[in-house]
Amino acid sequence: MNRDLYAIALNNALKEIKKAYPDINHSLIFTTDATVIAGDQETDQKTMNNILESFQTMKENAKAIGNLKSFKINGKNGKLTLTSIEDMYLVLVTSKNVDKTHIYSITNVIIPTILKTLEAFAPTHLQPSSPQKELIVDTLSGFFAGDSVQIDTEILTSWTKNDDPRTRVKAAITGEQTVQESIDHVKIETLDGNSTLCKVKEIDDQKLKGKNMIRIPEKLCKSLEINKGDLVKVKPM
Repeated sequence: MNRDLYAIALNNALKEIKKAYPDINHSLIFTTDATVIAGDQETDQKTMNNILESFQTMKENAKAIGNLKSFKINGKNGKLTLTSIEDMYLVLVTSKNVDKTHIYSITNVIIPTILKTLEAFAPTHLQPSSPQKELIVDTLSGFFAGDSVQIDTEILTSWTKNDDPRTRVKAAITGEQTVQESIDHVKIETLDGNSTLCKVKEIDDQKLKGKNMIRIPEKLCKSLEINKGDLVKVKPM
């Protein structure tokens, strides 16, 4: 599910909220960096810009006392309520006499439930895949064998991708990219249950790349009681 589909779902949610609660005049959802995700159709761009500018000012002022979680303004003609929901902010501009229970229901029940539902119904490609791989053992020998195992670059790269569905859903909504971290250790487990943690680097033999292999120093193979051609389970740590 891409960002546009999330935006459509949230826009529709705000539209239905406005129908159910006539005291809601304007509603807006945006990220911590003031990127607008959704807003009801009657909230014009000028109103959105004014709200975002005010938010940025409040956010700067709030640094001295901690993060900005919620904020309320009571005006002559109405009220403005800003609430932090997960990694986003919801703004509601309401009539002066709005029922407080309605605000509570929207900010603490309705919108959080919608976000959880979007997460639950995310496509299967957003679901985490098991990082564990079954690889064929090839032995490393000689003076320069070292103590690190070697694995294909493609496998190492796939492991650096964030497979947490919550993080990936957030990225789909906000457009934010997660920083990838390199893999420097792996856990090797034999079919007999022997296991060890060791350093890892890319395979340096071009002929062995793309063959689903793991190159293991002979000394480590002996301690794990495995031989060339055996299968082992490998996962990043």
